[in-house]
Amino acid sequence: MRRVLLFGIAGVILLSASTANAQSWAENLLPERSFDAGTVARGSKVRHTFRLVNRLEQDVHIANWKTKCGCTDVRVGARVIPPGTQTTIEAIIDTTKFQGFKPSGLTLVLDRPSHAEIDLNLSCFIRTDLTLEPGVVDFGIVARAANPKPSITLLMTYTGTQPNWGITRMQTRSARVAAKLQEQGRSGGGQVSYLLTARLDPSDVSGFFKDEITLYTNDPGGRPIPIAVSAAVQSAVTVSPSPLVLGSIKAGQVVKRSLLVRSSQPFKVASIRSNNDDVTASTDADDPRALHTVTLSLKAPSAPGPFHATLEITTDLKGEPPLKLNTFATVVP
Repeated sequence: MRRVLLFGIAGVILLSASTANAQSWAENLLPERSFDAGTVARGSKVRHTFRLVNRLEQDVHIANWKTKCGCTDVRVGARVIPPGTQTTIEAIIDTTKFQGFKPSGLTLVLDRPSHAEIDLNLSCFIRTDLTLEPGVVDFGIVARAANPKPSITLLMTYTGTQPNWGITRMQTRSARVAAKLQEQGRSGGGQVSYLLTARLDPSDVSGFFKDEITLYTNDPGGRPIPIAVSAAVQSAVTVSPSPLVLGSIKAGQVVKRSLLVRSSQPFKVASIRSNNDDVTASTDADDPRALHTVTLSLKAPSAPGPFHATLEITTDLKGEPPLKLNTFATVVP
């Protein structure tokens, strides 16, 4: 009986150690696992993006996730993350129905290379005397050459009791977003409303864009108020598939793939460059057309491990920056 008991205890210890090791490798994939957004206006949509970086020598797979509150939405990028690549997990809290300190977040469920569950925490403090409608500056899908430049107007209302309350200045993270503030009205009790107009210049942006407008007030000891800004900027030229994930390939093996480069107007492929000599590419035609087929050839290096290369495709379209295509593979013996 004593021997059975000892074997049972040993089994529990080994299982606990195995679980701890699984959690440890998974936690090392995430440089950041918690974020405090600070003080926000009621109605704001608080956003934060966590990065998952695969430093292993095998694929990581996100099987699922569980939110910690019905107010929280989650957007995940790639769910299969090859070695040497990364993905994003964005958590969004809708603060409309809450006030004061609000903790939330999600539990990320991984099933490759083994099972692990990791908590990602997001919190904020929601002011009851300040509301924002809509709660975020989301431009949606915009064209890089959009004319006129897209803009969004928000209404911010202060219903507190501080006399002469006001916003003293605004700040954005980049020059691509311009913000303008107009006071709409003020009551004798100190209540005031503002119209905030944000305008985006997407001319040199490609893909998903994020920024933030920070408001500073004359609150004694008050913290700045962040407002999230986002957009999905579409280029005039696109390449697919992007990124190009080749999976496992043998050392020395030559792999070829076809890429489709397209636009709404005819164009020429001016040049194709790679940052790695093991990757070459050629186009099917020199004449202007709306769709080109580019053939990519990869000769896997002799050393096993993660492989990454960047292909840069330049066109003759005026003002259009080069397309960048990331190529990933795992070289096996």
